[in-house]
Amino acid sequence: MNKLLLVIPENSYKSNDFVLTAEKLGIDFLIITDSDQVTSQFGDTVIIQNFDENISDETLIKLQKITHVLPVDHSGLKYAGYLVDLLGAKGNKLFAIEHSMNKFESRNTFNSISNIKAKNMIAKSLKDIELFTEKHGTSVLKPNFGSASKSVLKINNFNQSKDYIINLMNDCEDQEMIIEQYIEGTEYALEGNLINSNLNKITIFDKPIEYKEPYFEESIYITPSELSEELQNQIVELIGNACKKIGLENGPVHVEFKILDENIFIIEINPRMIGGLCSKCLSFGLFKVSLEEITLHAFLYDELKPIELLSNYVGVLMLPTPKTGKFVSINQDELEKIDNVSTVEITVSQNSDLLEPPFGDKYLGFVFSQANEKALVINALMKAMSTSMPIIK
Repeated sequence: MNKLLLVIPENSYKSNDFVLTAEKLGIDFLIITDSDQVTSQFGDTVIIQNFDENISDETLIKLQKITHVLPVDHSGLKYAGYLVDLLGAKGNKLFAIEHSMNKFESRNTFNSISNIKAKNMIAKSLKDIELFTEKHGTSVLKPNFGSASKSVLKINNFNQSKDYIINLMNDCEDQEMIIEQYIEGTEYALEGNLINSNLNKITIFDKPIEYKEPYFEESIYITPSELSEELQNQIVELIGNACKKIGLENGPVHVEFKILDENIFIIEINPRMIGGLCSKCLSFGLFKVSLEEITLHAFLYDELKPIELLSNYVGVLMLPTPKTGKFVSINQDELEKIDNVSTVEITVSQNSDLLEPPFGDKYLGFVFSQANEKALVINALMKAMSTSMPIIK
């Protein structure tokens, strides 16, 4: 009989949705977390554990019947891999998770199977960055083990970007940094599930809005994608091959990639679901079941739950953090009145400390839209972006 262990890190957006879905499906599960807040929410099903420490013998006894281990957010990935190895449970092994999180190693893996290849190197000094950009042109500087586009910088010209680079290197002085060639193209995201090393596509998101340079803060996702079925099949084949090369076998994957002249360039593969509350847009009209339900069913029962597509386009706007300071308020009521906006969720609390890009990784909240035309969803989310007026002091 299956018994699931949900690995829930502190400040996870997804804890409620995963737990409620597991309860709805009648799944036998436990939670392991490094957060006292999760304990107060879910009571006896929770085990408190420092994710920087090994499991005690006492806790190991509590986990002896666990058959599946699933991380629900990025910061729980490595501990989930450790538990998979320790318990002999189903999930992704630690070596595969570490490979996927290591941007230098994963880039080299992608280069080995892709038509588009990006040169890269570990950047140990300002001089390394200068020489790399002189040789390879426009480049991207980022932490080797970063996430959520935090501390990621596009360098078009070294001299013009020098102050940005110095600030970023100082902020990341304790982290290993990499630099790689910037690849042009249109960016997309794939949401899928691995079942015994086979990739099953759930959906592909279009990203209609360019990043505001020199940073890479996410803004709008819309699905279904308008990419051709033939190209989507090629995308799934290439990404599935990359997952096998990395060693990922089971569970959700969220993959960022670009298309350039019908060629596919993988940016990164994350062995987790889409970040933040973005998954909620997929239960507002595209599928009759939530992404959490699809993910848990595939993970526990080795089959993809039938996905019934509806006619609507759906999208989500991640409300950006415009400046560093303490969050006071935002005009949520006004955003909710915009045509084709279905709901607005503000996820930062009053007086929360915020950092502007690229140093912070918090969004103010999420705006969801659905309509029978893609343009209507784009217009609604663009209007929400231009209308939002956060007060940060």
